[in-house]
Amino acid sequence: MQLTRIIIGLTLVLMLCGWAPAQQSAANADQAAALLPEFRSDLDRASEWNRYTITATIEPTRPTISGRLVLEYTNRDTVALDRLYFRLFPNLADFAGRLDISAVMIGGQNRKIVYEQKRYLLRVDLPSQLRPGEKTVVALDFQTSVPVNAGRKFYGAFNLQNSVFALASAYPLVAMVRSGAWDIAAPDTRGDLVNSETALYDVTLIAPADWTLITTGSAVDGRLDAGNQTARFVSGPQRDFMIVAARLKAASADVAGTKVNAYYLPGNEAGGQAALRAAVNAIQVYNTQFGRYPLAEFDLVPVDAGTFLGVEYPGITLIEQRLYRKPGQLEIVIAHEVAHQWWYSLVGNNVQNEAWMDEALASYSQVIYAEAITGREAANAELEQFRKSYRGVRAAKRDTVVKQPNQKIRNYYPIVYSKGALFFQALRNQIGDDAFGRFLKSYYADHRYGFVNGADLLGTAEQACSCQLDQLYRDWIETAAPVAIP
Repeated sequence: MQLTRIIIGLTLVLMLCGWAPAQQSAANADQAAALLPEFRSDLDRASEWNRYTITATIEPTRPTISGRLVLEYTNRDTVALDRLYFRLFPNLADFAGRLDISAVMIGGQNRKIVYEQKRYLLRVDLPSQLRPGEKTVVALDFQTSVPVNAGRKFYGAFNLQNSVFALASAYPLVAMVRSGAWDIAAPDTRGDLVNSETALYDVTLIAPADWTLITTGSAVDGRLDAGNQTARFVSGPQRDFMIVAARLKAASADVAGTKVNAYYLPGNEAGGQAALRAAVNAIQVYNTQFGRYPLAEFDLVPVDAGTFLGVEYPGITLIEQRLYRKPGQLEIVIAHEVAHQWWYSLVGNNVQNEAWMDEALASYSQVIYAEAITGREAANAELEQFRKSYRGVRAAKRDTVVKQPNQKIRNYYPIVYSKGALFFQALRNQIGDDAFGRFLKSYYADHRYGFVNGADLLGTAEQACSCQLDQLYRDWIETAAPVAIP
């Protein structure tokens, strides 16, 4: 590990001395391995994205992940910045873990370690103001401790249990900033947690050789040495990087060039095959309905989870392991979570302040999936579940506005998932199937790797139908006006 730090430190010095352009050109070429050939030209936009280089050691027996993160950061905001914030998710109570920073360096010089918000934030004060368009390089040494057998009570995506070492958000993640205002509020844990810009990740992991490494992106290099493995992964353009080490079996298939891996616990091959079929079907349907999935790999991993049935990360989805013995429920959960690869991962939005934008569209994608795989009757059955949920809210006089921060929403799930999904059915009914199909394809094509808001979605829908949809949007999303349930 000491040698690794020396190598990274030397690389950091060379970058600061002007070696970066050649290095970045080679790094961009490596990133292409994570993308299908027809999407590799997306890397021409690499200058739009920050770049993470992480080298870390995974030790399941402790259990920890520790190493160094080097962030090449460009100020793409409109104002000068005097600091950066990094979010340390493992220090949230729901993670039941700990992320410690042992060193902060800028320009090869040590900086003070400053925690805020009960250690949820690391504040890095810059040596001088970073003006718009200027770049800096920050190196952080970190160690993250993970709970054991805590998936029933805490966040099952960050847990060691049943030979699955899930490391969601286990490294420092730079916060987003808009007009000098940082997105640094502690998240409401009913919904998804990670708001982040698209970035490029180059991650080298050292782990025991008998654990399979499953991550966002694709492996480009690896070797074995004295019972350990060292593997390097690249992400392509992604807004997060998920890491799992596991002792699982896998079933695999190819979907239009994307390798799909469905991992499963030994002894449950039937569940693994069912998961694989659902993922393959979902990617095929969404490739047709939304636009082609650009990544070379997609992984499904079972975990012990008491707080979710499935949770999405770029290129990898975690599924509550008990569903692998419930094929019908497993299929529809996977249909929802695979849709998140388009709505959240590739087309990003604020998952805390406008969660409906990805959750409601992923929920409505269940309808699209059921219609394509089984037919209109199955699609209507999916819709009926959303209708029943939303009718219950209205009967209890607890209807509320869809577009508001998660922490303010009463009845979060029926409002965001059910009422939000029904909005898309109402939209489809009003503009027709052809225009609705154009809307989905344009929304994905125009905003891939971007970060959108409700106005972007509305504008894309209006362009698709050449019509005004303000009233529909206002009634369903911005107010709690009485609406006809479609």
